[in-house]
Amino acid sequence: MQTEVKKDILIVLKKVQPLLQKQDIGKLKSLSNLTIHNAGIFQEPDSISLSVIIFSLSKIFNRPRLTENPATGKFKDEISAELLIAKNSLEGNNEKEYHNAIRRIIQKISGFEKKFGMYITQVLQHAKIKRGGRIYEHGFSTGRAAQILGISSWELMSYLGETKINNISKGTSVSTKDRLQLARRLFSV
Repeated sequence: MQTEVKKDILIVLKKVQPLLQKQDIGKLKSLSNLTIHNAGIFQEPDSISLSVIIFSLSKIFNRPRLTENPATGKFKDEISAELLIAKNSLEGNNEKEYHNAIRRIIQKISGFEKKFGMYITQVLQHAKIKRGGRIYEHGFSTGRAAQILGISSWELMSYLGETKINNISKGTSVSTKDRLQLARRLFSV
């Protein structure tokens, strides 16, 4: 894992736990967007996985029907414990345990999804598609954004067709020159 990506993931992991405990949905989504921004720059699967997890959690805890259920409290505690393990593992340079913790979080989200069915059906897939839209907003092709997230181009194009992402006026987009300058600053070139 690249050092810069690792630093960014650690910052996100430190921020996500308090937000999860407070169930601050808006800030969780913002944190997911920040993470997907980094994923777009570095095309790093670790950033992408974390972004999908955070976005999925924001969707789960955005439903009062679920947050009022006692099983949700246990789920939140289990996720918090795994996030702490992930953070501590990464701080200790144990990437294998970090990846195991991330895998367990995804499994817990999937298990929670199966238990409560109705709303959360395919929440992880939906999160991947939404995150793919954010990567597309950062200038990636639909094919590359879909490939990064492990979804089909058709799923992503279907989602993009329902949004106004393609309707961005020329004045609000970043010029090629500005993007090149940003890349040079980021990579100290």
